[in-house]
Amino acid sequence: MLRSFTISYLFVLLGLGAAESAAQVTRFQVLKADELVGNVIAMRMPTATGTVYTMTSHCELDIVWTQVVRSSLRTEYTDGVLTSCHTSLRVNESVRDSSSMIKGADQCFVHPDAAFSCERTTQWTTSRMYFEEPVGQPFIFVESVLKDCPLVPSGPNRYTLTFPNRNVNHYIYKDGVLQEIHVERTLMDLVFRRA
Repeated sequence: MLRSFTISYLFVLLGLGAAESAAQVTRFQVLKADELVGNVIAMRMPTATGTVYTMTSHCELDIVWTQVVRSSLRTEYTDGVLTSCHTSLRVNESVRDSSSMIKGADQCFVHPDAAFSCERTTQWTTSRMYFEEPVGQPFIFVESVLKDCPLVPSGPNRYTLTFPNRNVNHYIYKDGVLQEIHVERTLMDLVFRRA
């Protein structure tokens, strides 16, 4: 029994290794006031018909007491068209936010609000920004809120993305490669820095 479990486990690990070798992987450290508080792993994987982007993060933040924050994102493109995205944000194992969009479905969902019609004008998403510089893009579709949000150049290879609640992220690129994201929020500011 143990031997068959071990062999099965090895096949799973080998499969994951093969999938990751076909994928483009980028890693970021999450810093709060220059202190390492977490990590982000983003992946871009080719499929038979398009591309899948995934992102996972894990942070431990001291806000009154230690909060363990985990997020996950999966965005899929088929023939260059955004076809689905799903996000989840957990704080201390409780779901704080989540969203889901599937192309062709009449309703989109952002927890805990009611379903709504999901319209967009761009194929650019926040997950795509981890792998490509959004030169000339006036809007980015933000998977967590399922809305197009304005993207404004703020300097050479620098961009500011403004969310519906007025939160902002600042993206910094070098030679077309994302180097840092400065995340400005009400209670704290974070920096995602390429590892």
